[in-house]
Amino acid sequence: MALKLFRRHGKVCSKHYPTQARLYRPRTKAEVAKDCRCAISAEGTLRVRGYITNKATGTASWDDAEKTAAEWLKWGDFVPHAPEEKKNSDIQYAIDSFLASIGPHGRNVDPTTVKKFEILLQQRLLPFAQHRGYTLIGNFDDLDAVTKFVESWRNLNPHRNKKVDGPLPLKPLANSTKRADLERFRAFLRYCEERAWLATNQAKKIRFKSKVEKKFGFEPDEEERVFRAIDSVDDGRGRTGQYNAQELRVFCLVMRHAGLRISDATTLNDKQLVKRQSGKGWAFRVYQQKTEEWVYVPIPDFVEQELGELQVKGRRDGRNYWFWTCEGAIDTAVTNWRERVTRLLALAEREQKFLHAATPHTFRHTFSIRHLNAGTDIKFVSRWLRHASILTTEKHYAHAVKGTMIASEEAYDRSIACQLN
Repeated sequence: MALKLFRRHGKVCSKHYPTQARLYRPRTKAEVAKDCRCAISAEGTLRVRGYITNKATGTASWDDAEKTAAEWLKWGDFVPHAPEEKKNSDIQYAIDSFLASIGPHGRNVDPTTVKKFEILLQQRLLPFAQHRGYTLIGNFDDLDAVTKFVESWRNLNPHRNKKVDGPLPLKPLANSTKRADLERFRAFLRYCEERAWLATNQAKKIRFKSKVEKKFGFEPDEEERVFRAIDSVDDGRGRTGQYNAQELRVFCLVMRHAGLRISDATTLNDKQLVKRQSGKGWAFRVYQQKTEEWVYVPIPDFVEQELGELQVKGRRDGRNYWFWTCEGAIDTAVTNWRERVTRLLALAEREQKFLHAATPHTFRHTFSIRHLNAGTDIKFVSRWLRHASILTTEKHYAHAVKGTMIASEEAYDRSIACQLN
C-alpha cells in the first residue's frame, strides 16, 4: 500500500513514547511487545476536498486502519507526500505544504504549535485571501497586502465558547498573541520564500510598538485573603466540603510555591515528585518543551506533606494524579481548574479589591517576585519558571523587584556623592 500508516502518540501513551516518536505496523514478536494503543494516522497527501496530510484513521487497530486507508484511495487520487512544487503556488497548496513540513513527519514540531499555525493560516489567512480575491501566494509579495492582513487580526473566540445573546463583539488580539502570530506568519512566508514562491518576506518589515506587559503578584495580605476564602468555594458543581477545600488549597499551594502554569499543575503526578539532587527536601520534575529538557523546581516541605495527605484523583499508566481524574480530556480538566480558581479569587475580592487584576496565573507571578525580592539569583528563578531566556524574566518582573529599585537608588546616591566631592 502506498499510503503509510503510523501511530501518532498522544500526551499520555501507554508505553510512554514521546509525541514525535513513530511506530509502524509490528512484524515480529519483539515489535508487537513494543507496540502501544495510540491512534493510527495516515502519512501522505490525499486529494479529497484539497490536500489532506496526516489524516487520523479514527482507530488504534492496524487492520481497521488499513481498511480505512484502502477506502480513501478509492475516494480520491493519492499522491506522494512531496509533490512537485509549483513556481507560483496557490495559497491553499502553500498552506498544506507548510503544515505538512512541520508535522510529525517533518520537523516534529509540538502539536500545540502546529495547531496555532493551523489557526493562523486556515482561520485567518484563507478567509482574508478569499475576501480580497487572492488565489496565489505571490499576492503577499506586496507589503500593503501583508500589512492589511496583520491589521485584520481579531480575537476569534472572545468569550471562550460561552453562550452569549446576540452577535459577538469584535475584539483586537492581545499584544502578546499578536507578536507571536506575527512570528509564525514570518516563518510561513520564509518557507514560501525558500521555495521561490515569494521574492521577499514582507512580514519582516512589520513591527509592533507596544508596551511591555508588566506582571504583578499578590500582596502578602491579598494572598492571606485568598487562602482564607478557600473553605467557601465550591468545586464548580455546587459542592463544598472538607475534601474539596483541601484539594483546592493544595492546588493553589502548588502553583504558588512551584510557579507552575495551571496546565502543569493539573497534570502533576507522583512520578514528578522527587528528592532534590542535594538529597535534602523535595522538588517537582517538570518538562520544558522549548528546550526539550526536564527542570527541577524545589518546593517547601509543607507542600510535599500536603500532597501526601491528599487523596489521589486518578491513575493511569502507573502514575497517580492528584488533580486529574484521567477519565476526561486534559484540556477540559485545565478549564475546570481555571474556573474554580477564578471563583476563589472573585470571592477573596469581595472583602477588598486587589491592588492589581488577578488571575490563576498570578500565583506564578507571586512565586517569581517573592524569590527575586528575597535576593535569589534571577538565573535560578528564570530556570524554575522554564523561561527560554533570562531576558524574558527581567522583562516581566524587573519593575516589581524592590531589591533592584533599592540598589538603583543607592547607586544614584553614590554617584551624586562622588560628583559633589
